[in-house]
Amino acid sequence: MLAKSSRKTGGIVLAASLSALSIGATANAQEGFEFNKYRIEVDDCPGCSKPTLYTEQDAIDYLADMRRILADGDDGGAPLYGFFDDDDDDDDDEPQVVYIDFDAGQNEVNGDQFPVCFTDGTIFGIFDDHIYTPEERANILDRIRADYADYNYVITDQIPGRGEFTTLTIGDDAKPLDCSEGSNVSVTPTGGLSILFGRAEKIDFRNADKGDDAFADASFWEFAAQFNPAFFESVSGLSIADFGSLEAAVSEAVTNQTSNTGAHEVGHLQGLRHQNSFGPPGSGIPDTGAILPEDFVPIFDGPGEASETVLHTMASGASVGLSLQGSTITDRFFSERSSIRIAFAEEGKSVSESRIRRGRIVLSRLDVENTIMEGVNAGADLQVRALTIDGSIDNVGEVDNFLFNGVAGDMINVELTSVIGRDLSFEEGIIGQVRLYKVNRSGEDTLVASNLQSFESVFDAEIFDALLWENGLYRIEISAPDEFFPFVPDSQDPFPLTLAGGGDLLTGQYSAFIYSFRADFDEDDDEDEDD
Repeated sequence: MLAKSSRKTGGIVLAASLSALSIGATANAQEGFEFNKYRIEVDDCPGCSKPTLYTEQDAIDYLADMRRILADGDDGGAPLYGFFDDDDDDDDDEPQVVYIDFDAGQNEVNGDQFPVCFTDGTIFGIFDDHIYTPEERANILDRIRADYADYNYVITDQIPGRGEFTTLTIGDDAKPLDCSEGSNVSVTPTGGLSILFGRAEKIDFRNADKGDDAFADASFWEFAAQFNPAFFESVSGLSIADFGSLEAAVSEAVTNQTSNTGAHEVGHLQGLRHQNSFGPPGSGIPDTGAILPEDFVPIFDGPGEASETVLHTMASGASVGLSLQGSTITDRFFSERSSIRIAFAEEGKSVSESRIRRGRIVLSRLDVENTIMEGVNAGADLQVRALTIDGSIDNVGEVDNFLFNGVAGDMINVELTSVIGRDLSFEEGIIGQVRLYKVNRSGEDTLVASNLQSFESVFDAEIFDALLWENGLYRIEISAPDEFFPFVPDSQDPFPLTLAGGGDLLTGQYSAFIYSFRADFDEDDDEDEDD
């Protein structure tokens, strides 16, 4: 009964909310305990949550931890160089295999039960786990297959007999019932809920590792139903009467949540970030209020009208404002940006900085399937050109410049990847800055767009949808300035990285993913359809 924004129906319901949403007073069966807000955890992959840095000391402590990881070859990442060839003409035809394991996450040790813990480590309650039926398994398998059907993927619930494969474990709440290791659903003393629906072990840009792991867990819905059926209805958006029984309504919530979250976490393993859900391109940041212009450095001065974001697979709660109902009554799909990244991982062109002559680059045509089920670009021809540059800042103060011919009306995106977070860093990373200029004959170039810190990938700069207003030569500038911006409210005053102990981050490696985008509709086809 997937009724909203689904592949089976054409309806659009934007169930957007802030990451903390008032639920209101709820009758409950646990000594009068009432929930008043919830938070869908954004920390579902390394580098997916913004650190809290409000003072210079916060930054000093954070950067000290980062330096420790960057210096540790076991805990840190790997060099960008060596993973990819400059010439990718010999495409790897081997599909990405994803094994969906419905059994490993079941909590046999605890007798198919799971804990819900208070944030202080004490027990809130013990609840019965969800056991996936054959029908639910088949539905989830079909849904995730449909999400990846346009690309070179094999989605299976049978363990592969050979080769590398990603494992998506369904259900991962097998934690000790005494709350000694916490829980995926936790409760604050004041009535707040913290919910973790899944986690991926990494953000795997260009899908270098085809054997990584993730999990998706929908036990929250069993908790909600067992806690109080009225509470379940209030947070799920599902009416028990419509399904005939509480059990059937819970099955609907669990199936839809698992399908959406499973596709989302596998997306992280293919290199997708939460901001890849922004859409449609050109509409700026989401209109949910979860992301503010001040979350960017410099302050984002584009529109805040990306209402389609919550329809997309890589949307999540605390990151872009997806509500709980956004996964229970909505069958989400990949956005334009996500499809571009998946397509690039399969057949994109990359080049080392040393191979670029006279600083001139050419963005190569990239075939991108349109996965938009509903929205502005549904049915459009997505015209994309893309290139990844693997480069380095070898000396303090160095600036790398790359020239390309731009076409009026194209939107340019530049995503810098270098230091993602404390748990996922390249071996030698920089805190980089990206600027885009229009090259003028006068010799004074015009700044088109700039970014030093993004809303979630704090240390990886990203330019969103910079519109080119005329044909001509454009310049992308990449640098590592001696500046750092703590997230102090109403302030964007920097202080030197070197004073905070971040001097090691002024030189190092980076990867710059550059693509141009426009969506065109075939007017002749439209006329034929009207006839």
